[in-house]
Amino acid sequence: MKQLKNILKELVGEMEKTVPYAAALAMEVAGERISAQTRQQSADPVDPQRGIVFTVFTGRHFMENATHDPGESALRQTAQELVHWAEKEGIDHKGPSIDPGEKRGQVYTVSCYTDPEEIPLREKVAACQAYVDKLHGLDSRIVNALFHYSFIRSQELFVNRHKCLLQDLKRTQSVAMIVMREGGRSARLHTGHSLQGGYEHFPIHDDEITRLLADCGKILTAERLTPGTYDCIFSPEFAGIFAHEAFGHGTETDMFLKKRARGEEYMNRQVASPLVDMFDSPALKDQAATFLFDHEGELRSKTQIIEKGILCSGLTDLNSATRLHLQRTANGRRESFEHKAYARMTNTYFGPGKSKLKDMIRDIRFGYLLDHPSNGMEDPKGWGIQLEGYYAEEIRNGRLTGKVYTPVIVTGYVPDLLQSITMVGDDVKISGLGMCGKGHKEWVKVTDGGPYLRLKARLA
Repeated sequence: MKQLKNILKELVGEMEKTVPYAAALAMEVAGERISAQTRQQSADPVDPQRGIVFTVFTGRHFMENATHDPGESALRQTAQELVHWAEKEGIDHKGPSIDPGEKRGQVYTVSCYTDPEEIPLREKVAACQAYVDKLHGLDSRIVNALFHYSFIRSQELFVNRHKCLLQDLKRTQSVAMIVMREGGRSARLHTGHSLQGGYEHFPIHDDEITRLLADCGKILTAERLTPGTYDCIFSPEFAGIFAHEAFGHGTETDMFLKKRARGEEYMNRQVASPLVDMFDSPALKDQAATFLFDHEGELRSKTQIIEKGILCSGLTDLNSATRLHLQRTANGRRESFEHKAYARMTNTYFGPGKSKLKDMIRDIRFGYLLDHPSNGMEDPKGWGIQLEGYYAEEIRNGRLTGKVYTPVIVTGYVPDLLQSITMVGDDVKISGLGMCGKGHKEWVKVTDGGPYLRLKARLA
């Protein structure tokens, strides 16, 4: 990556003799995935990616050309082809201007306290298998167990006329999953984490394993709840999937350009309870979706999406910010150098409030605490939402009864759910096992989270 800096800076300068703005992004991704299950083991490299994408703005349109060949002749040819296409398209030097940002050179490196490359593969496979054996030994009802470990390293270099930015991102993910069976019924549940860093993040804490076993055992004998509207408490994990779905794609401003998001109509309007703050930030310490700069060279910063119930900002990429005259946020992200940059979430979460969980439960006559989310989806245009989870624990007369129902489905209109929030917990937790697609493609790493939330929700 460091060897590419000079040639990319030179080529950007050459392209800007013809076009109003040019930039280059080099990406290299590698890693490993190891799984141990009850009856099999696997170890595979992450599909390696290496390439460079050049971007130009013609004064009318953004255009790109990419190559997987980092050799100087291939880079020159790729840049020259792009300029040629831009000239054929037509260049307007009086069109909107692209701000290249302040002059800046910076390197951001995620440290590994234990480098996975220094741990023999045999040892890592054995460590995964040890977790599987441990899970089976803890509960005889477990008929299948899985432990999955992965390590991803992404090196990225961004260059425009003012910036030369390099980031070396490293991410470790560990997931434990069990299937229990008893009396003809079965239940499945997982736990884990995804964090910046190396093999030091391989272990899953014993408390999480204990909780996994206990909650899966409760789900195994759980019934379906009676559909209806209830007082609910969302766990931090459930609050996270709510944040992701409610104001994820709905505030990605490329959706505003396409007139596919109702959120555009509510900018600077009340959409939630005054107790609600929501953020998207690639600057959170150690989180899996944290970085120094997005794939269009925007330096990381925290974006406040909702402030005291007011929808105050969307998430922008360079194209949507330029077209809609919006402030840039660090949300221009690509699946790879071969894919277009879109406005995408990073670490998305509800901000903290002032309430304790016990106080949120205390005066609920009949309701549910929802935990262990499994899936979610949103209709950005209609603003309907559906959240699915494995676990709804009954609350009666201000106490958790221990009676659990499964599965649980939350449906509703996003502003109705957000405006029904009456209490917000004082401790934010972030989880990061998921990936997010733009529809069915364009996958990027995201995290989400929040504190406990008390609200009214329609359950089924």
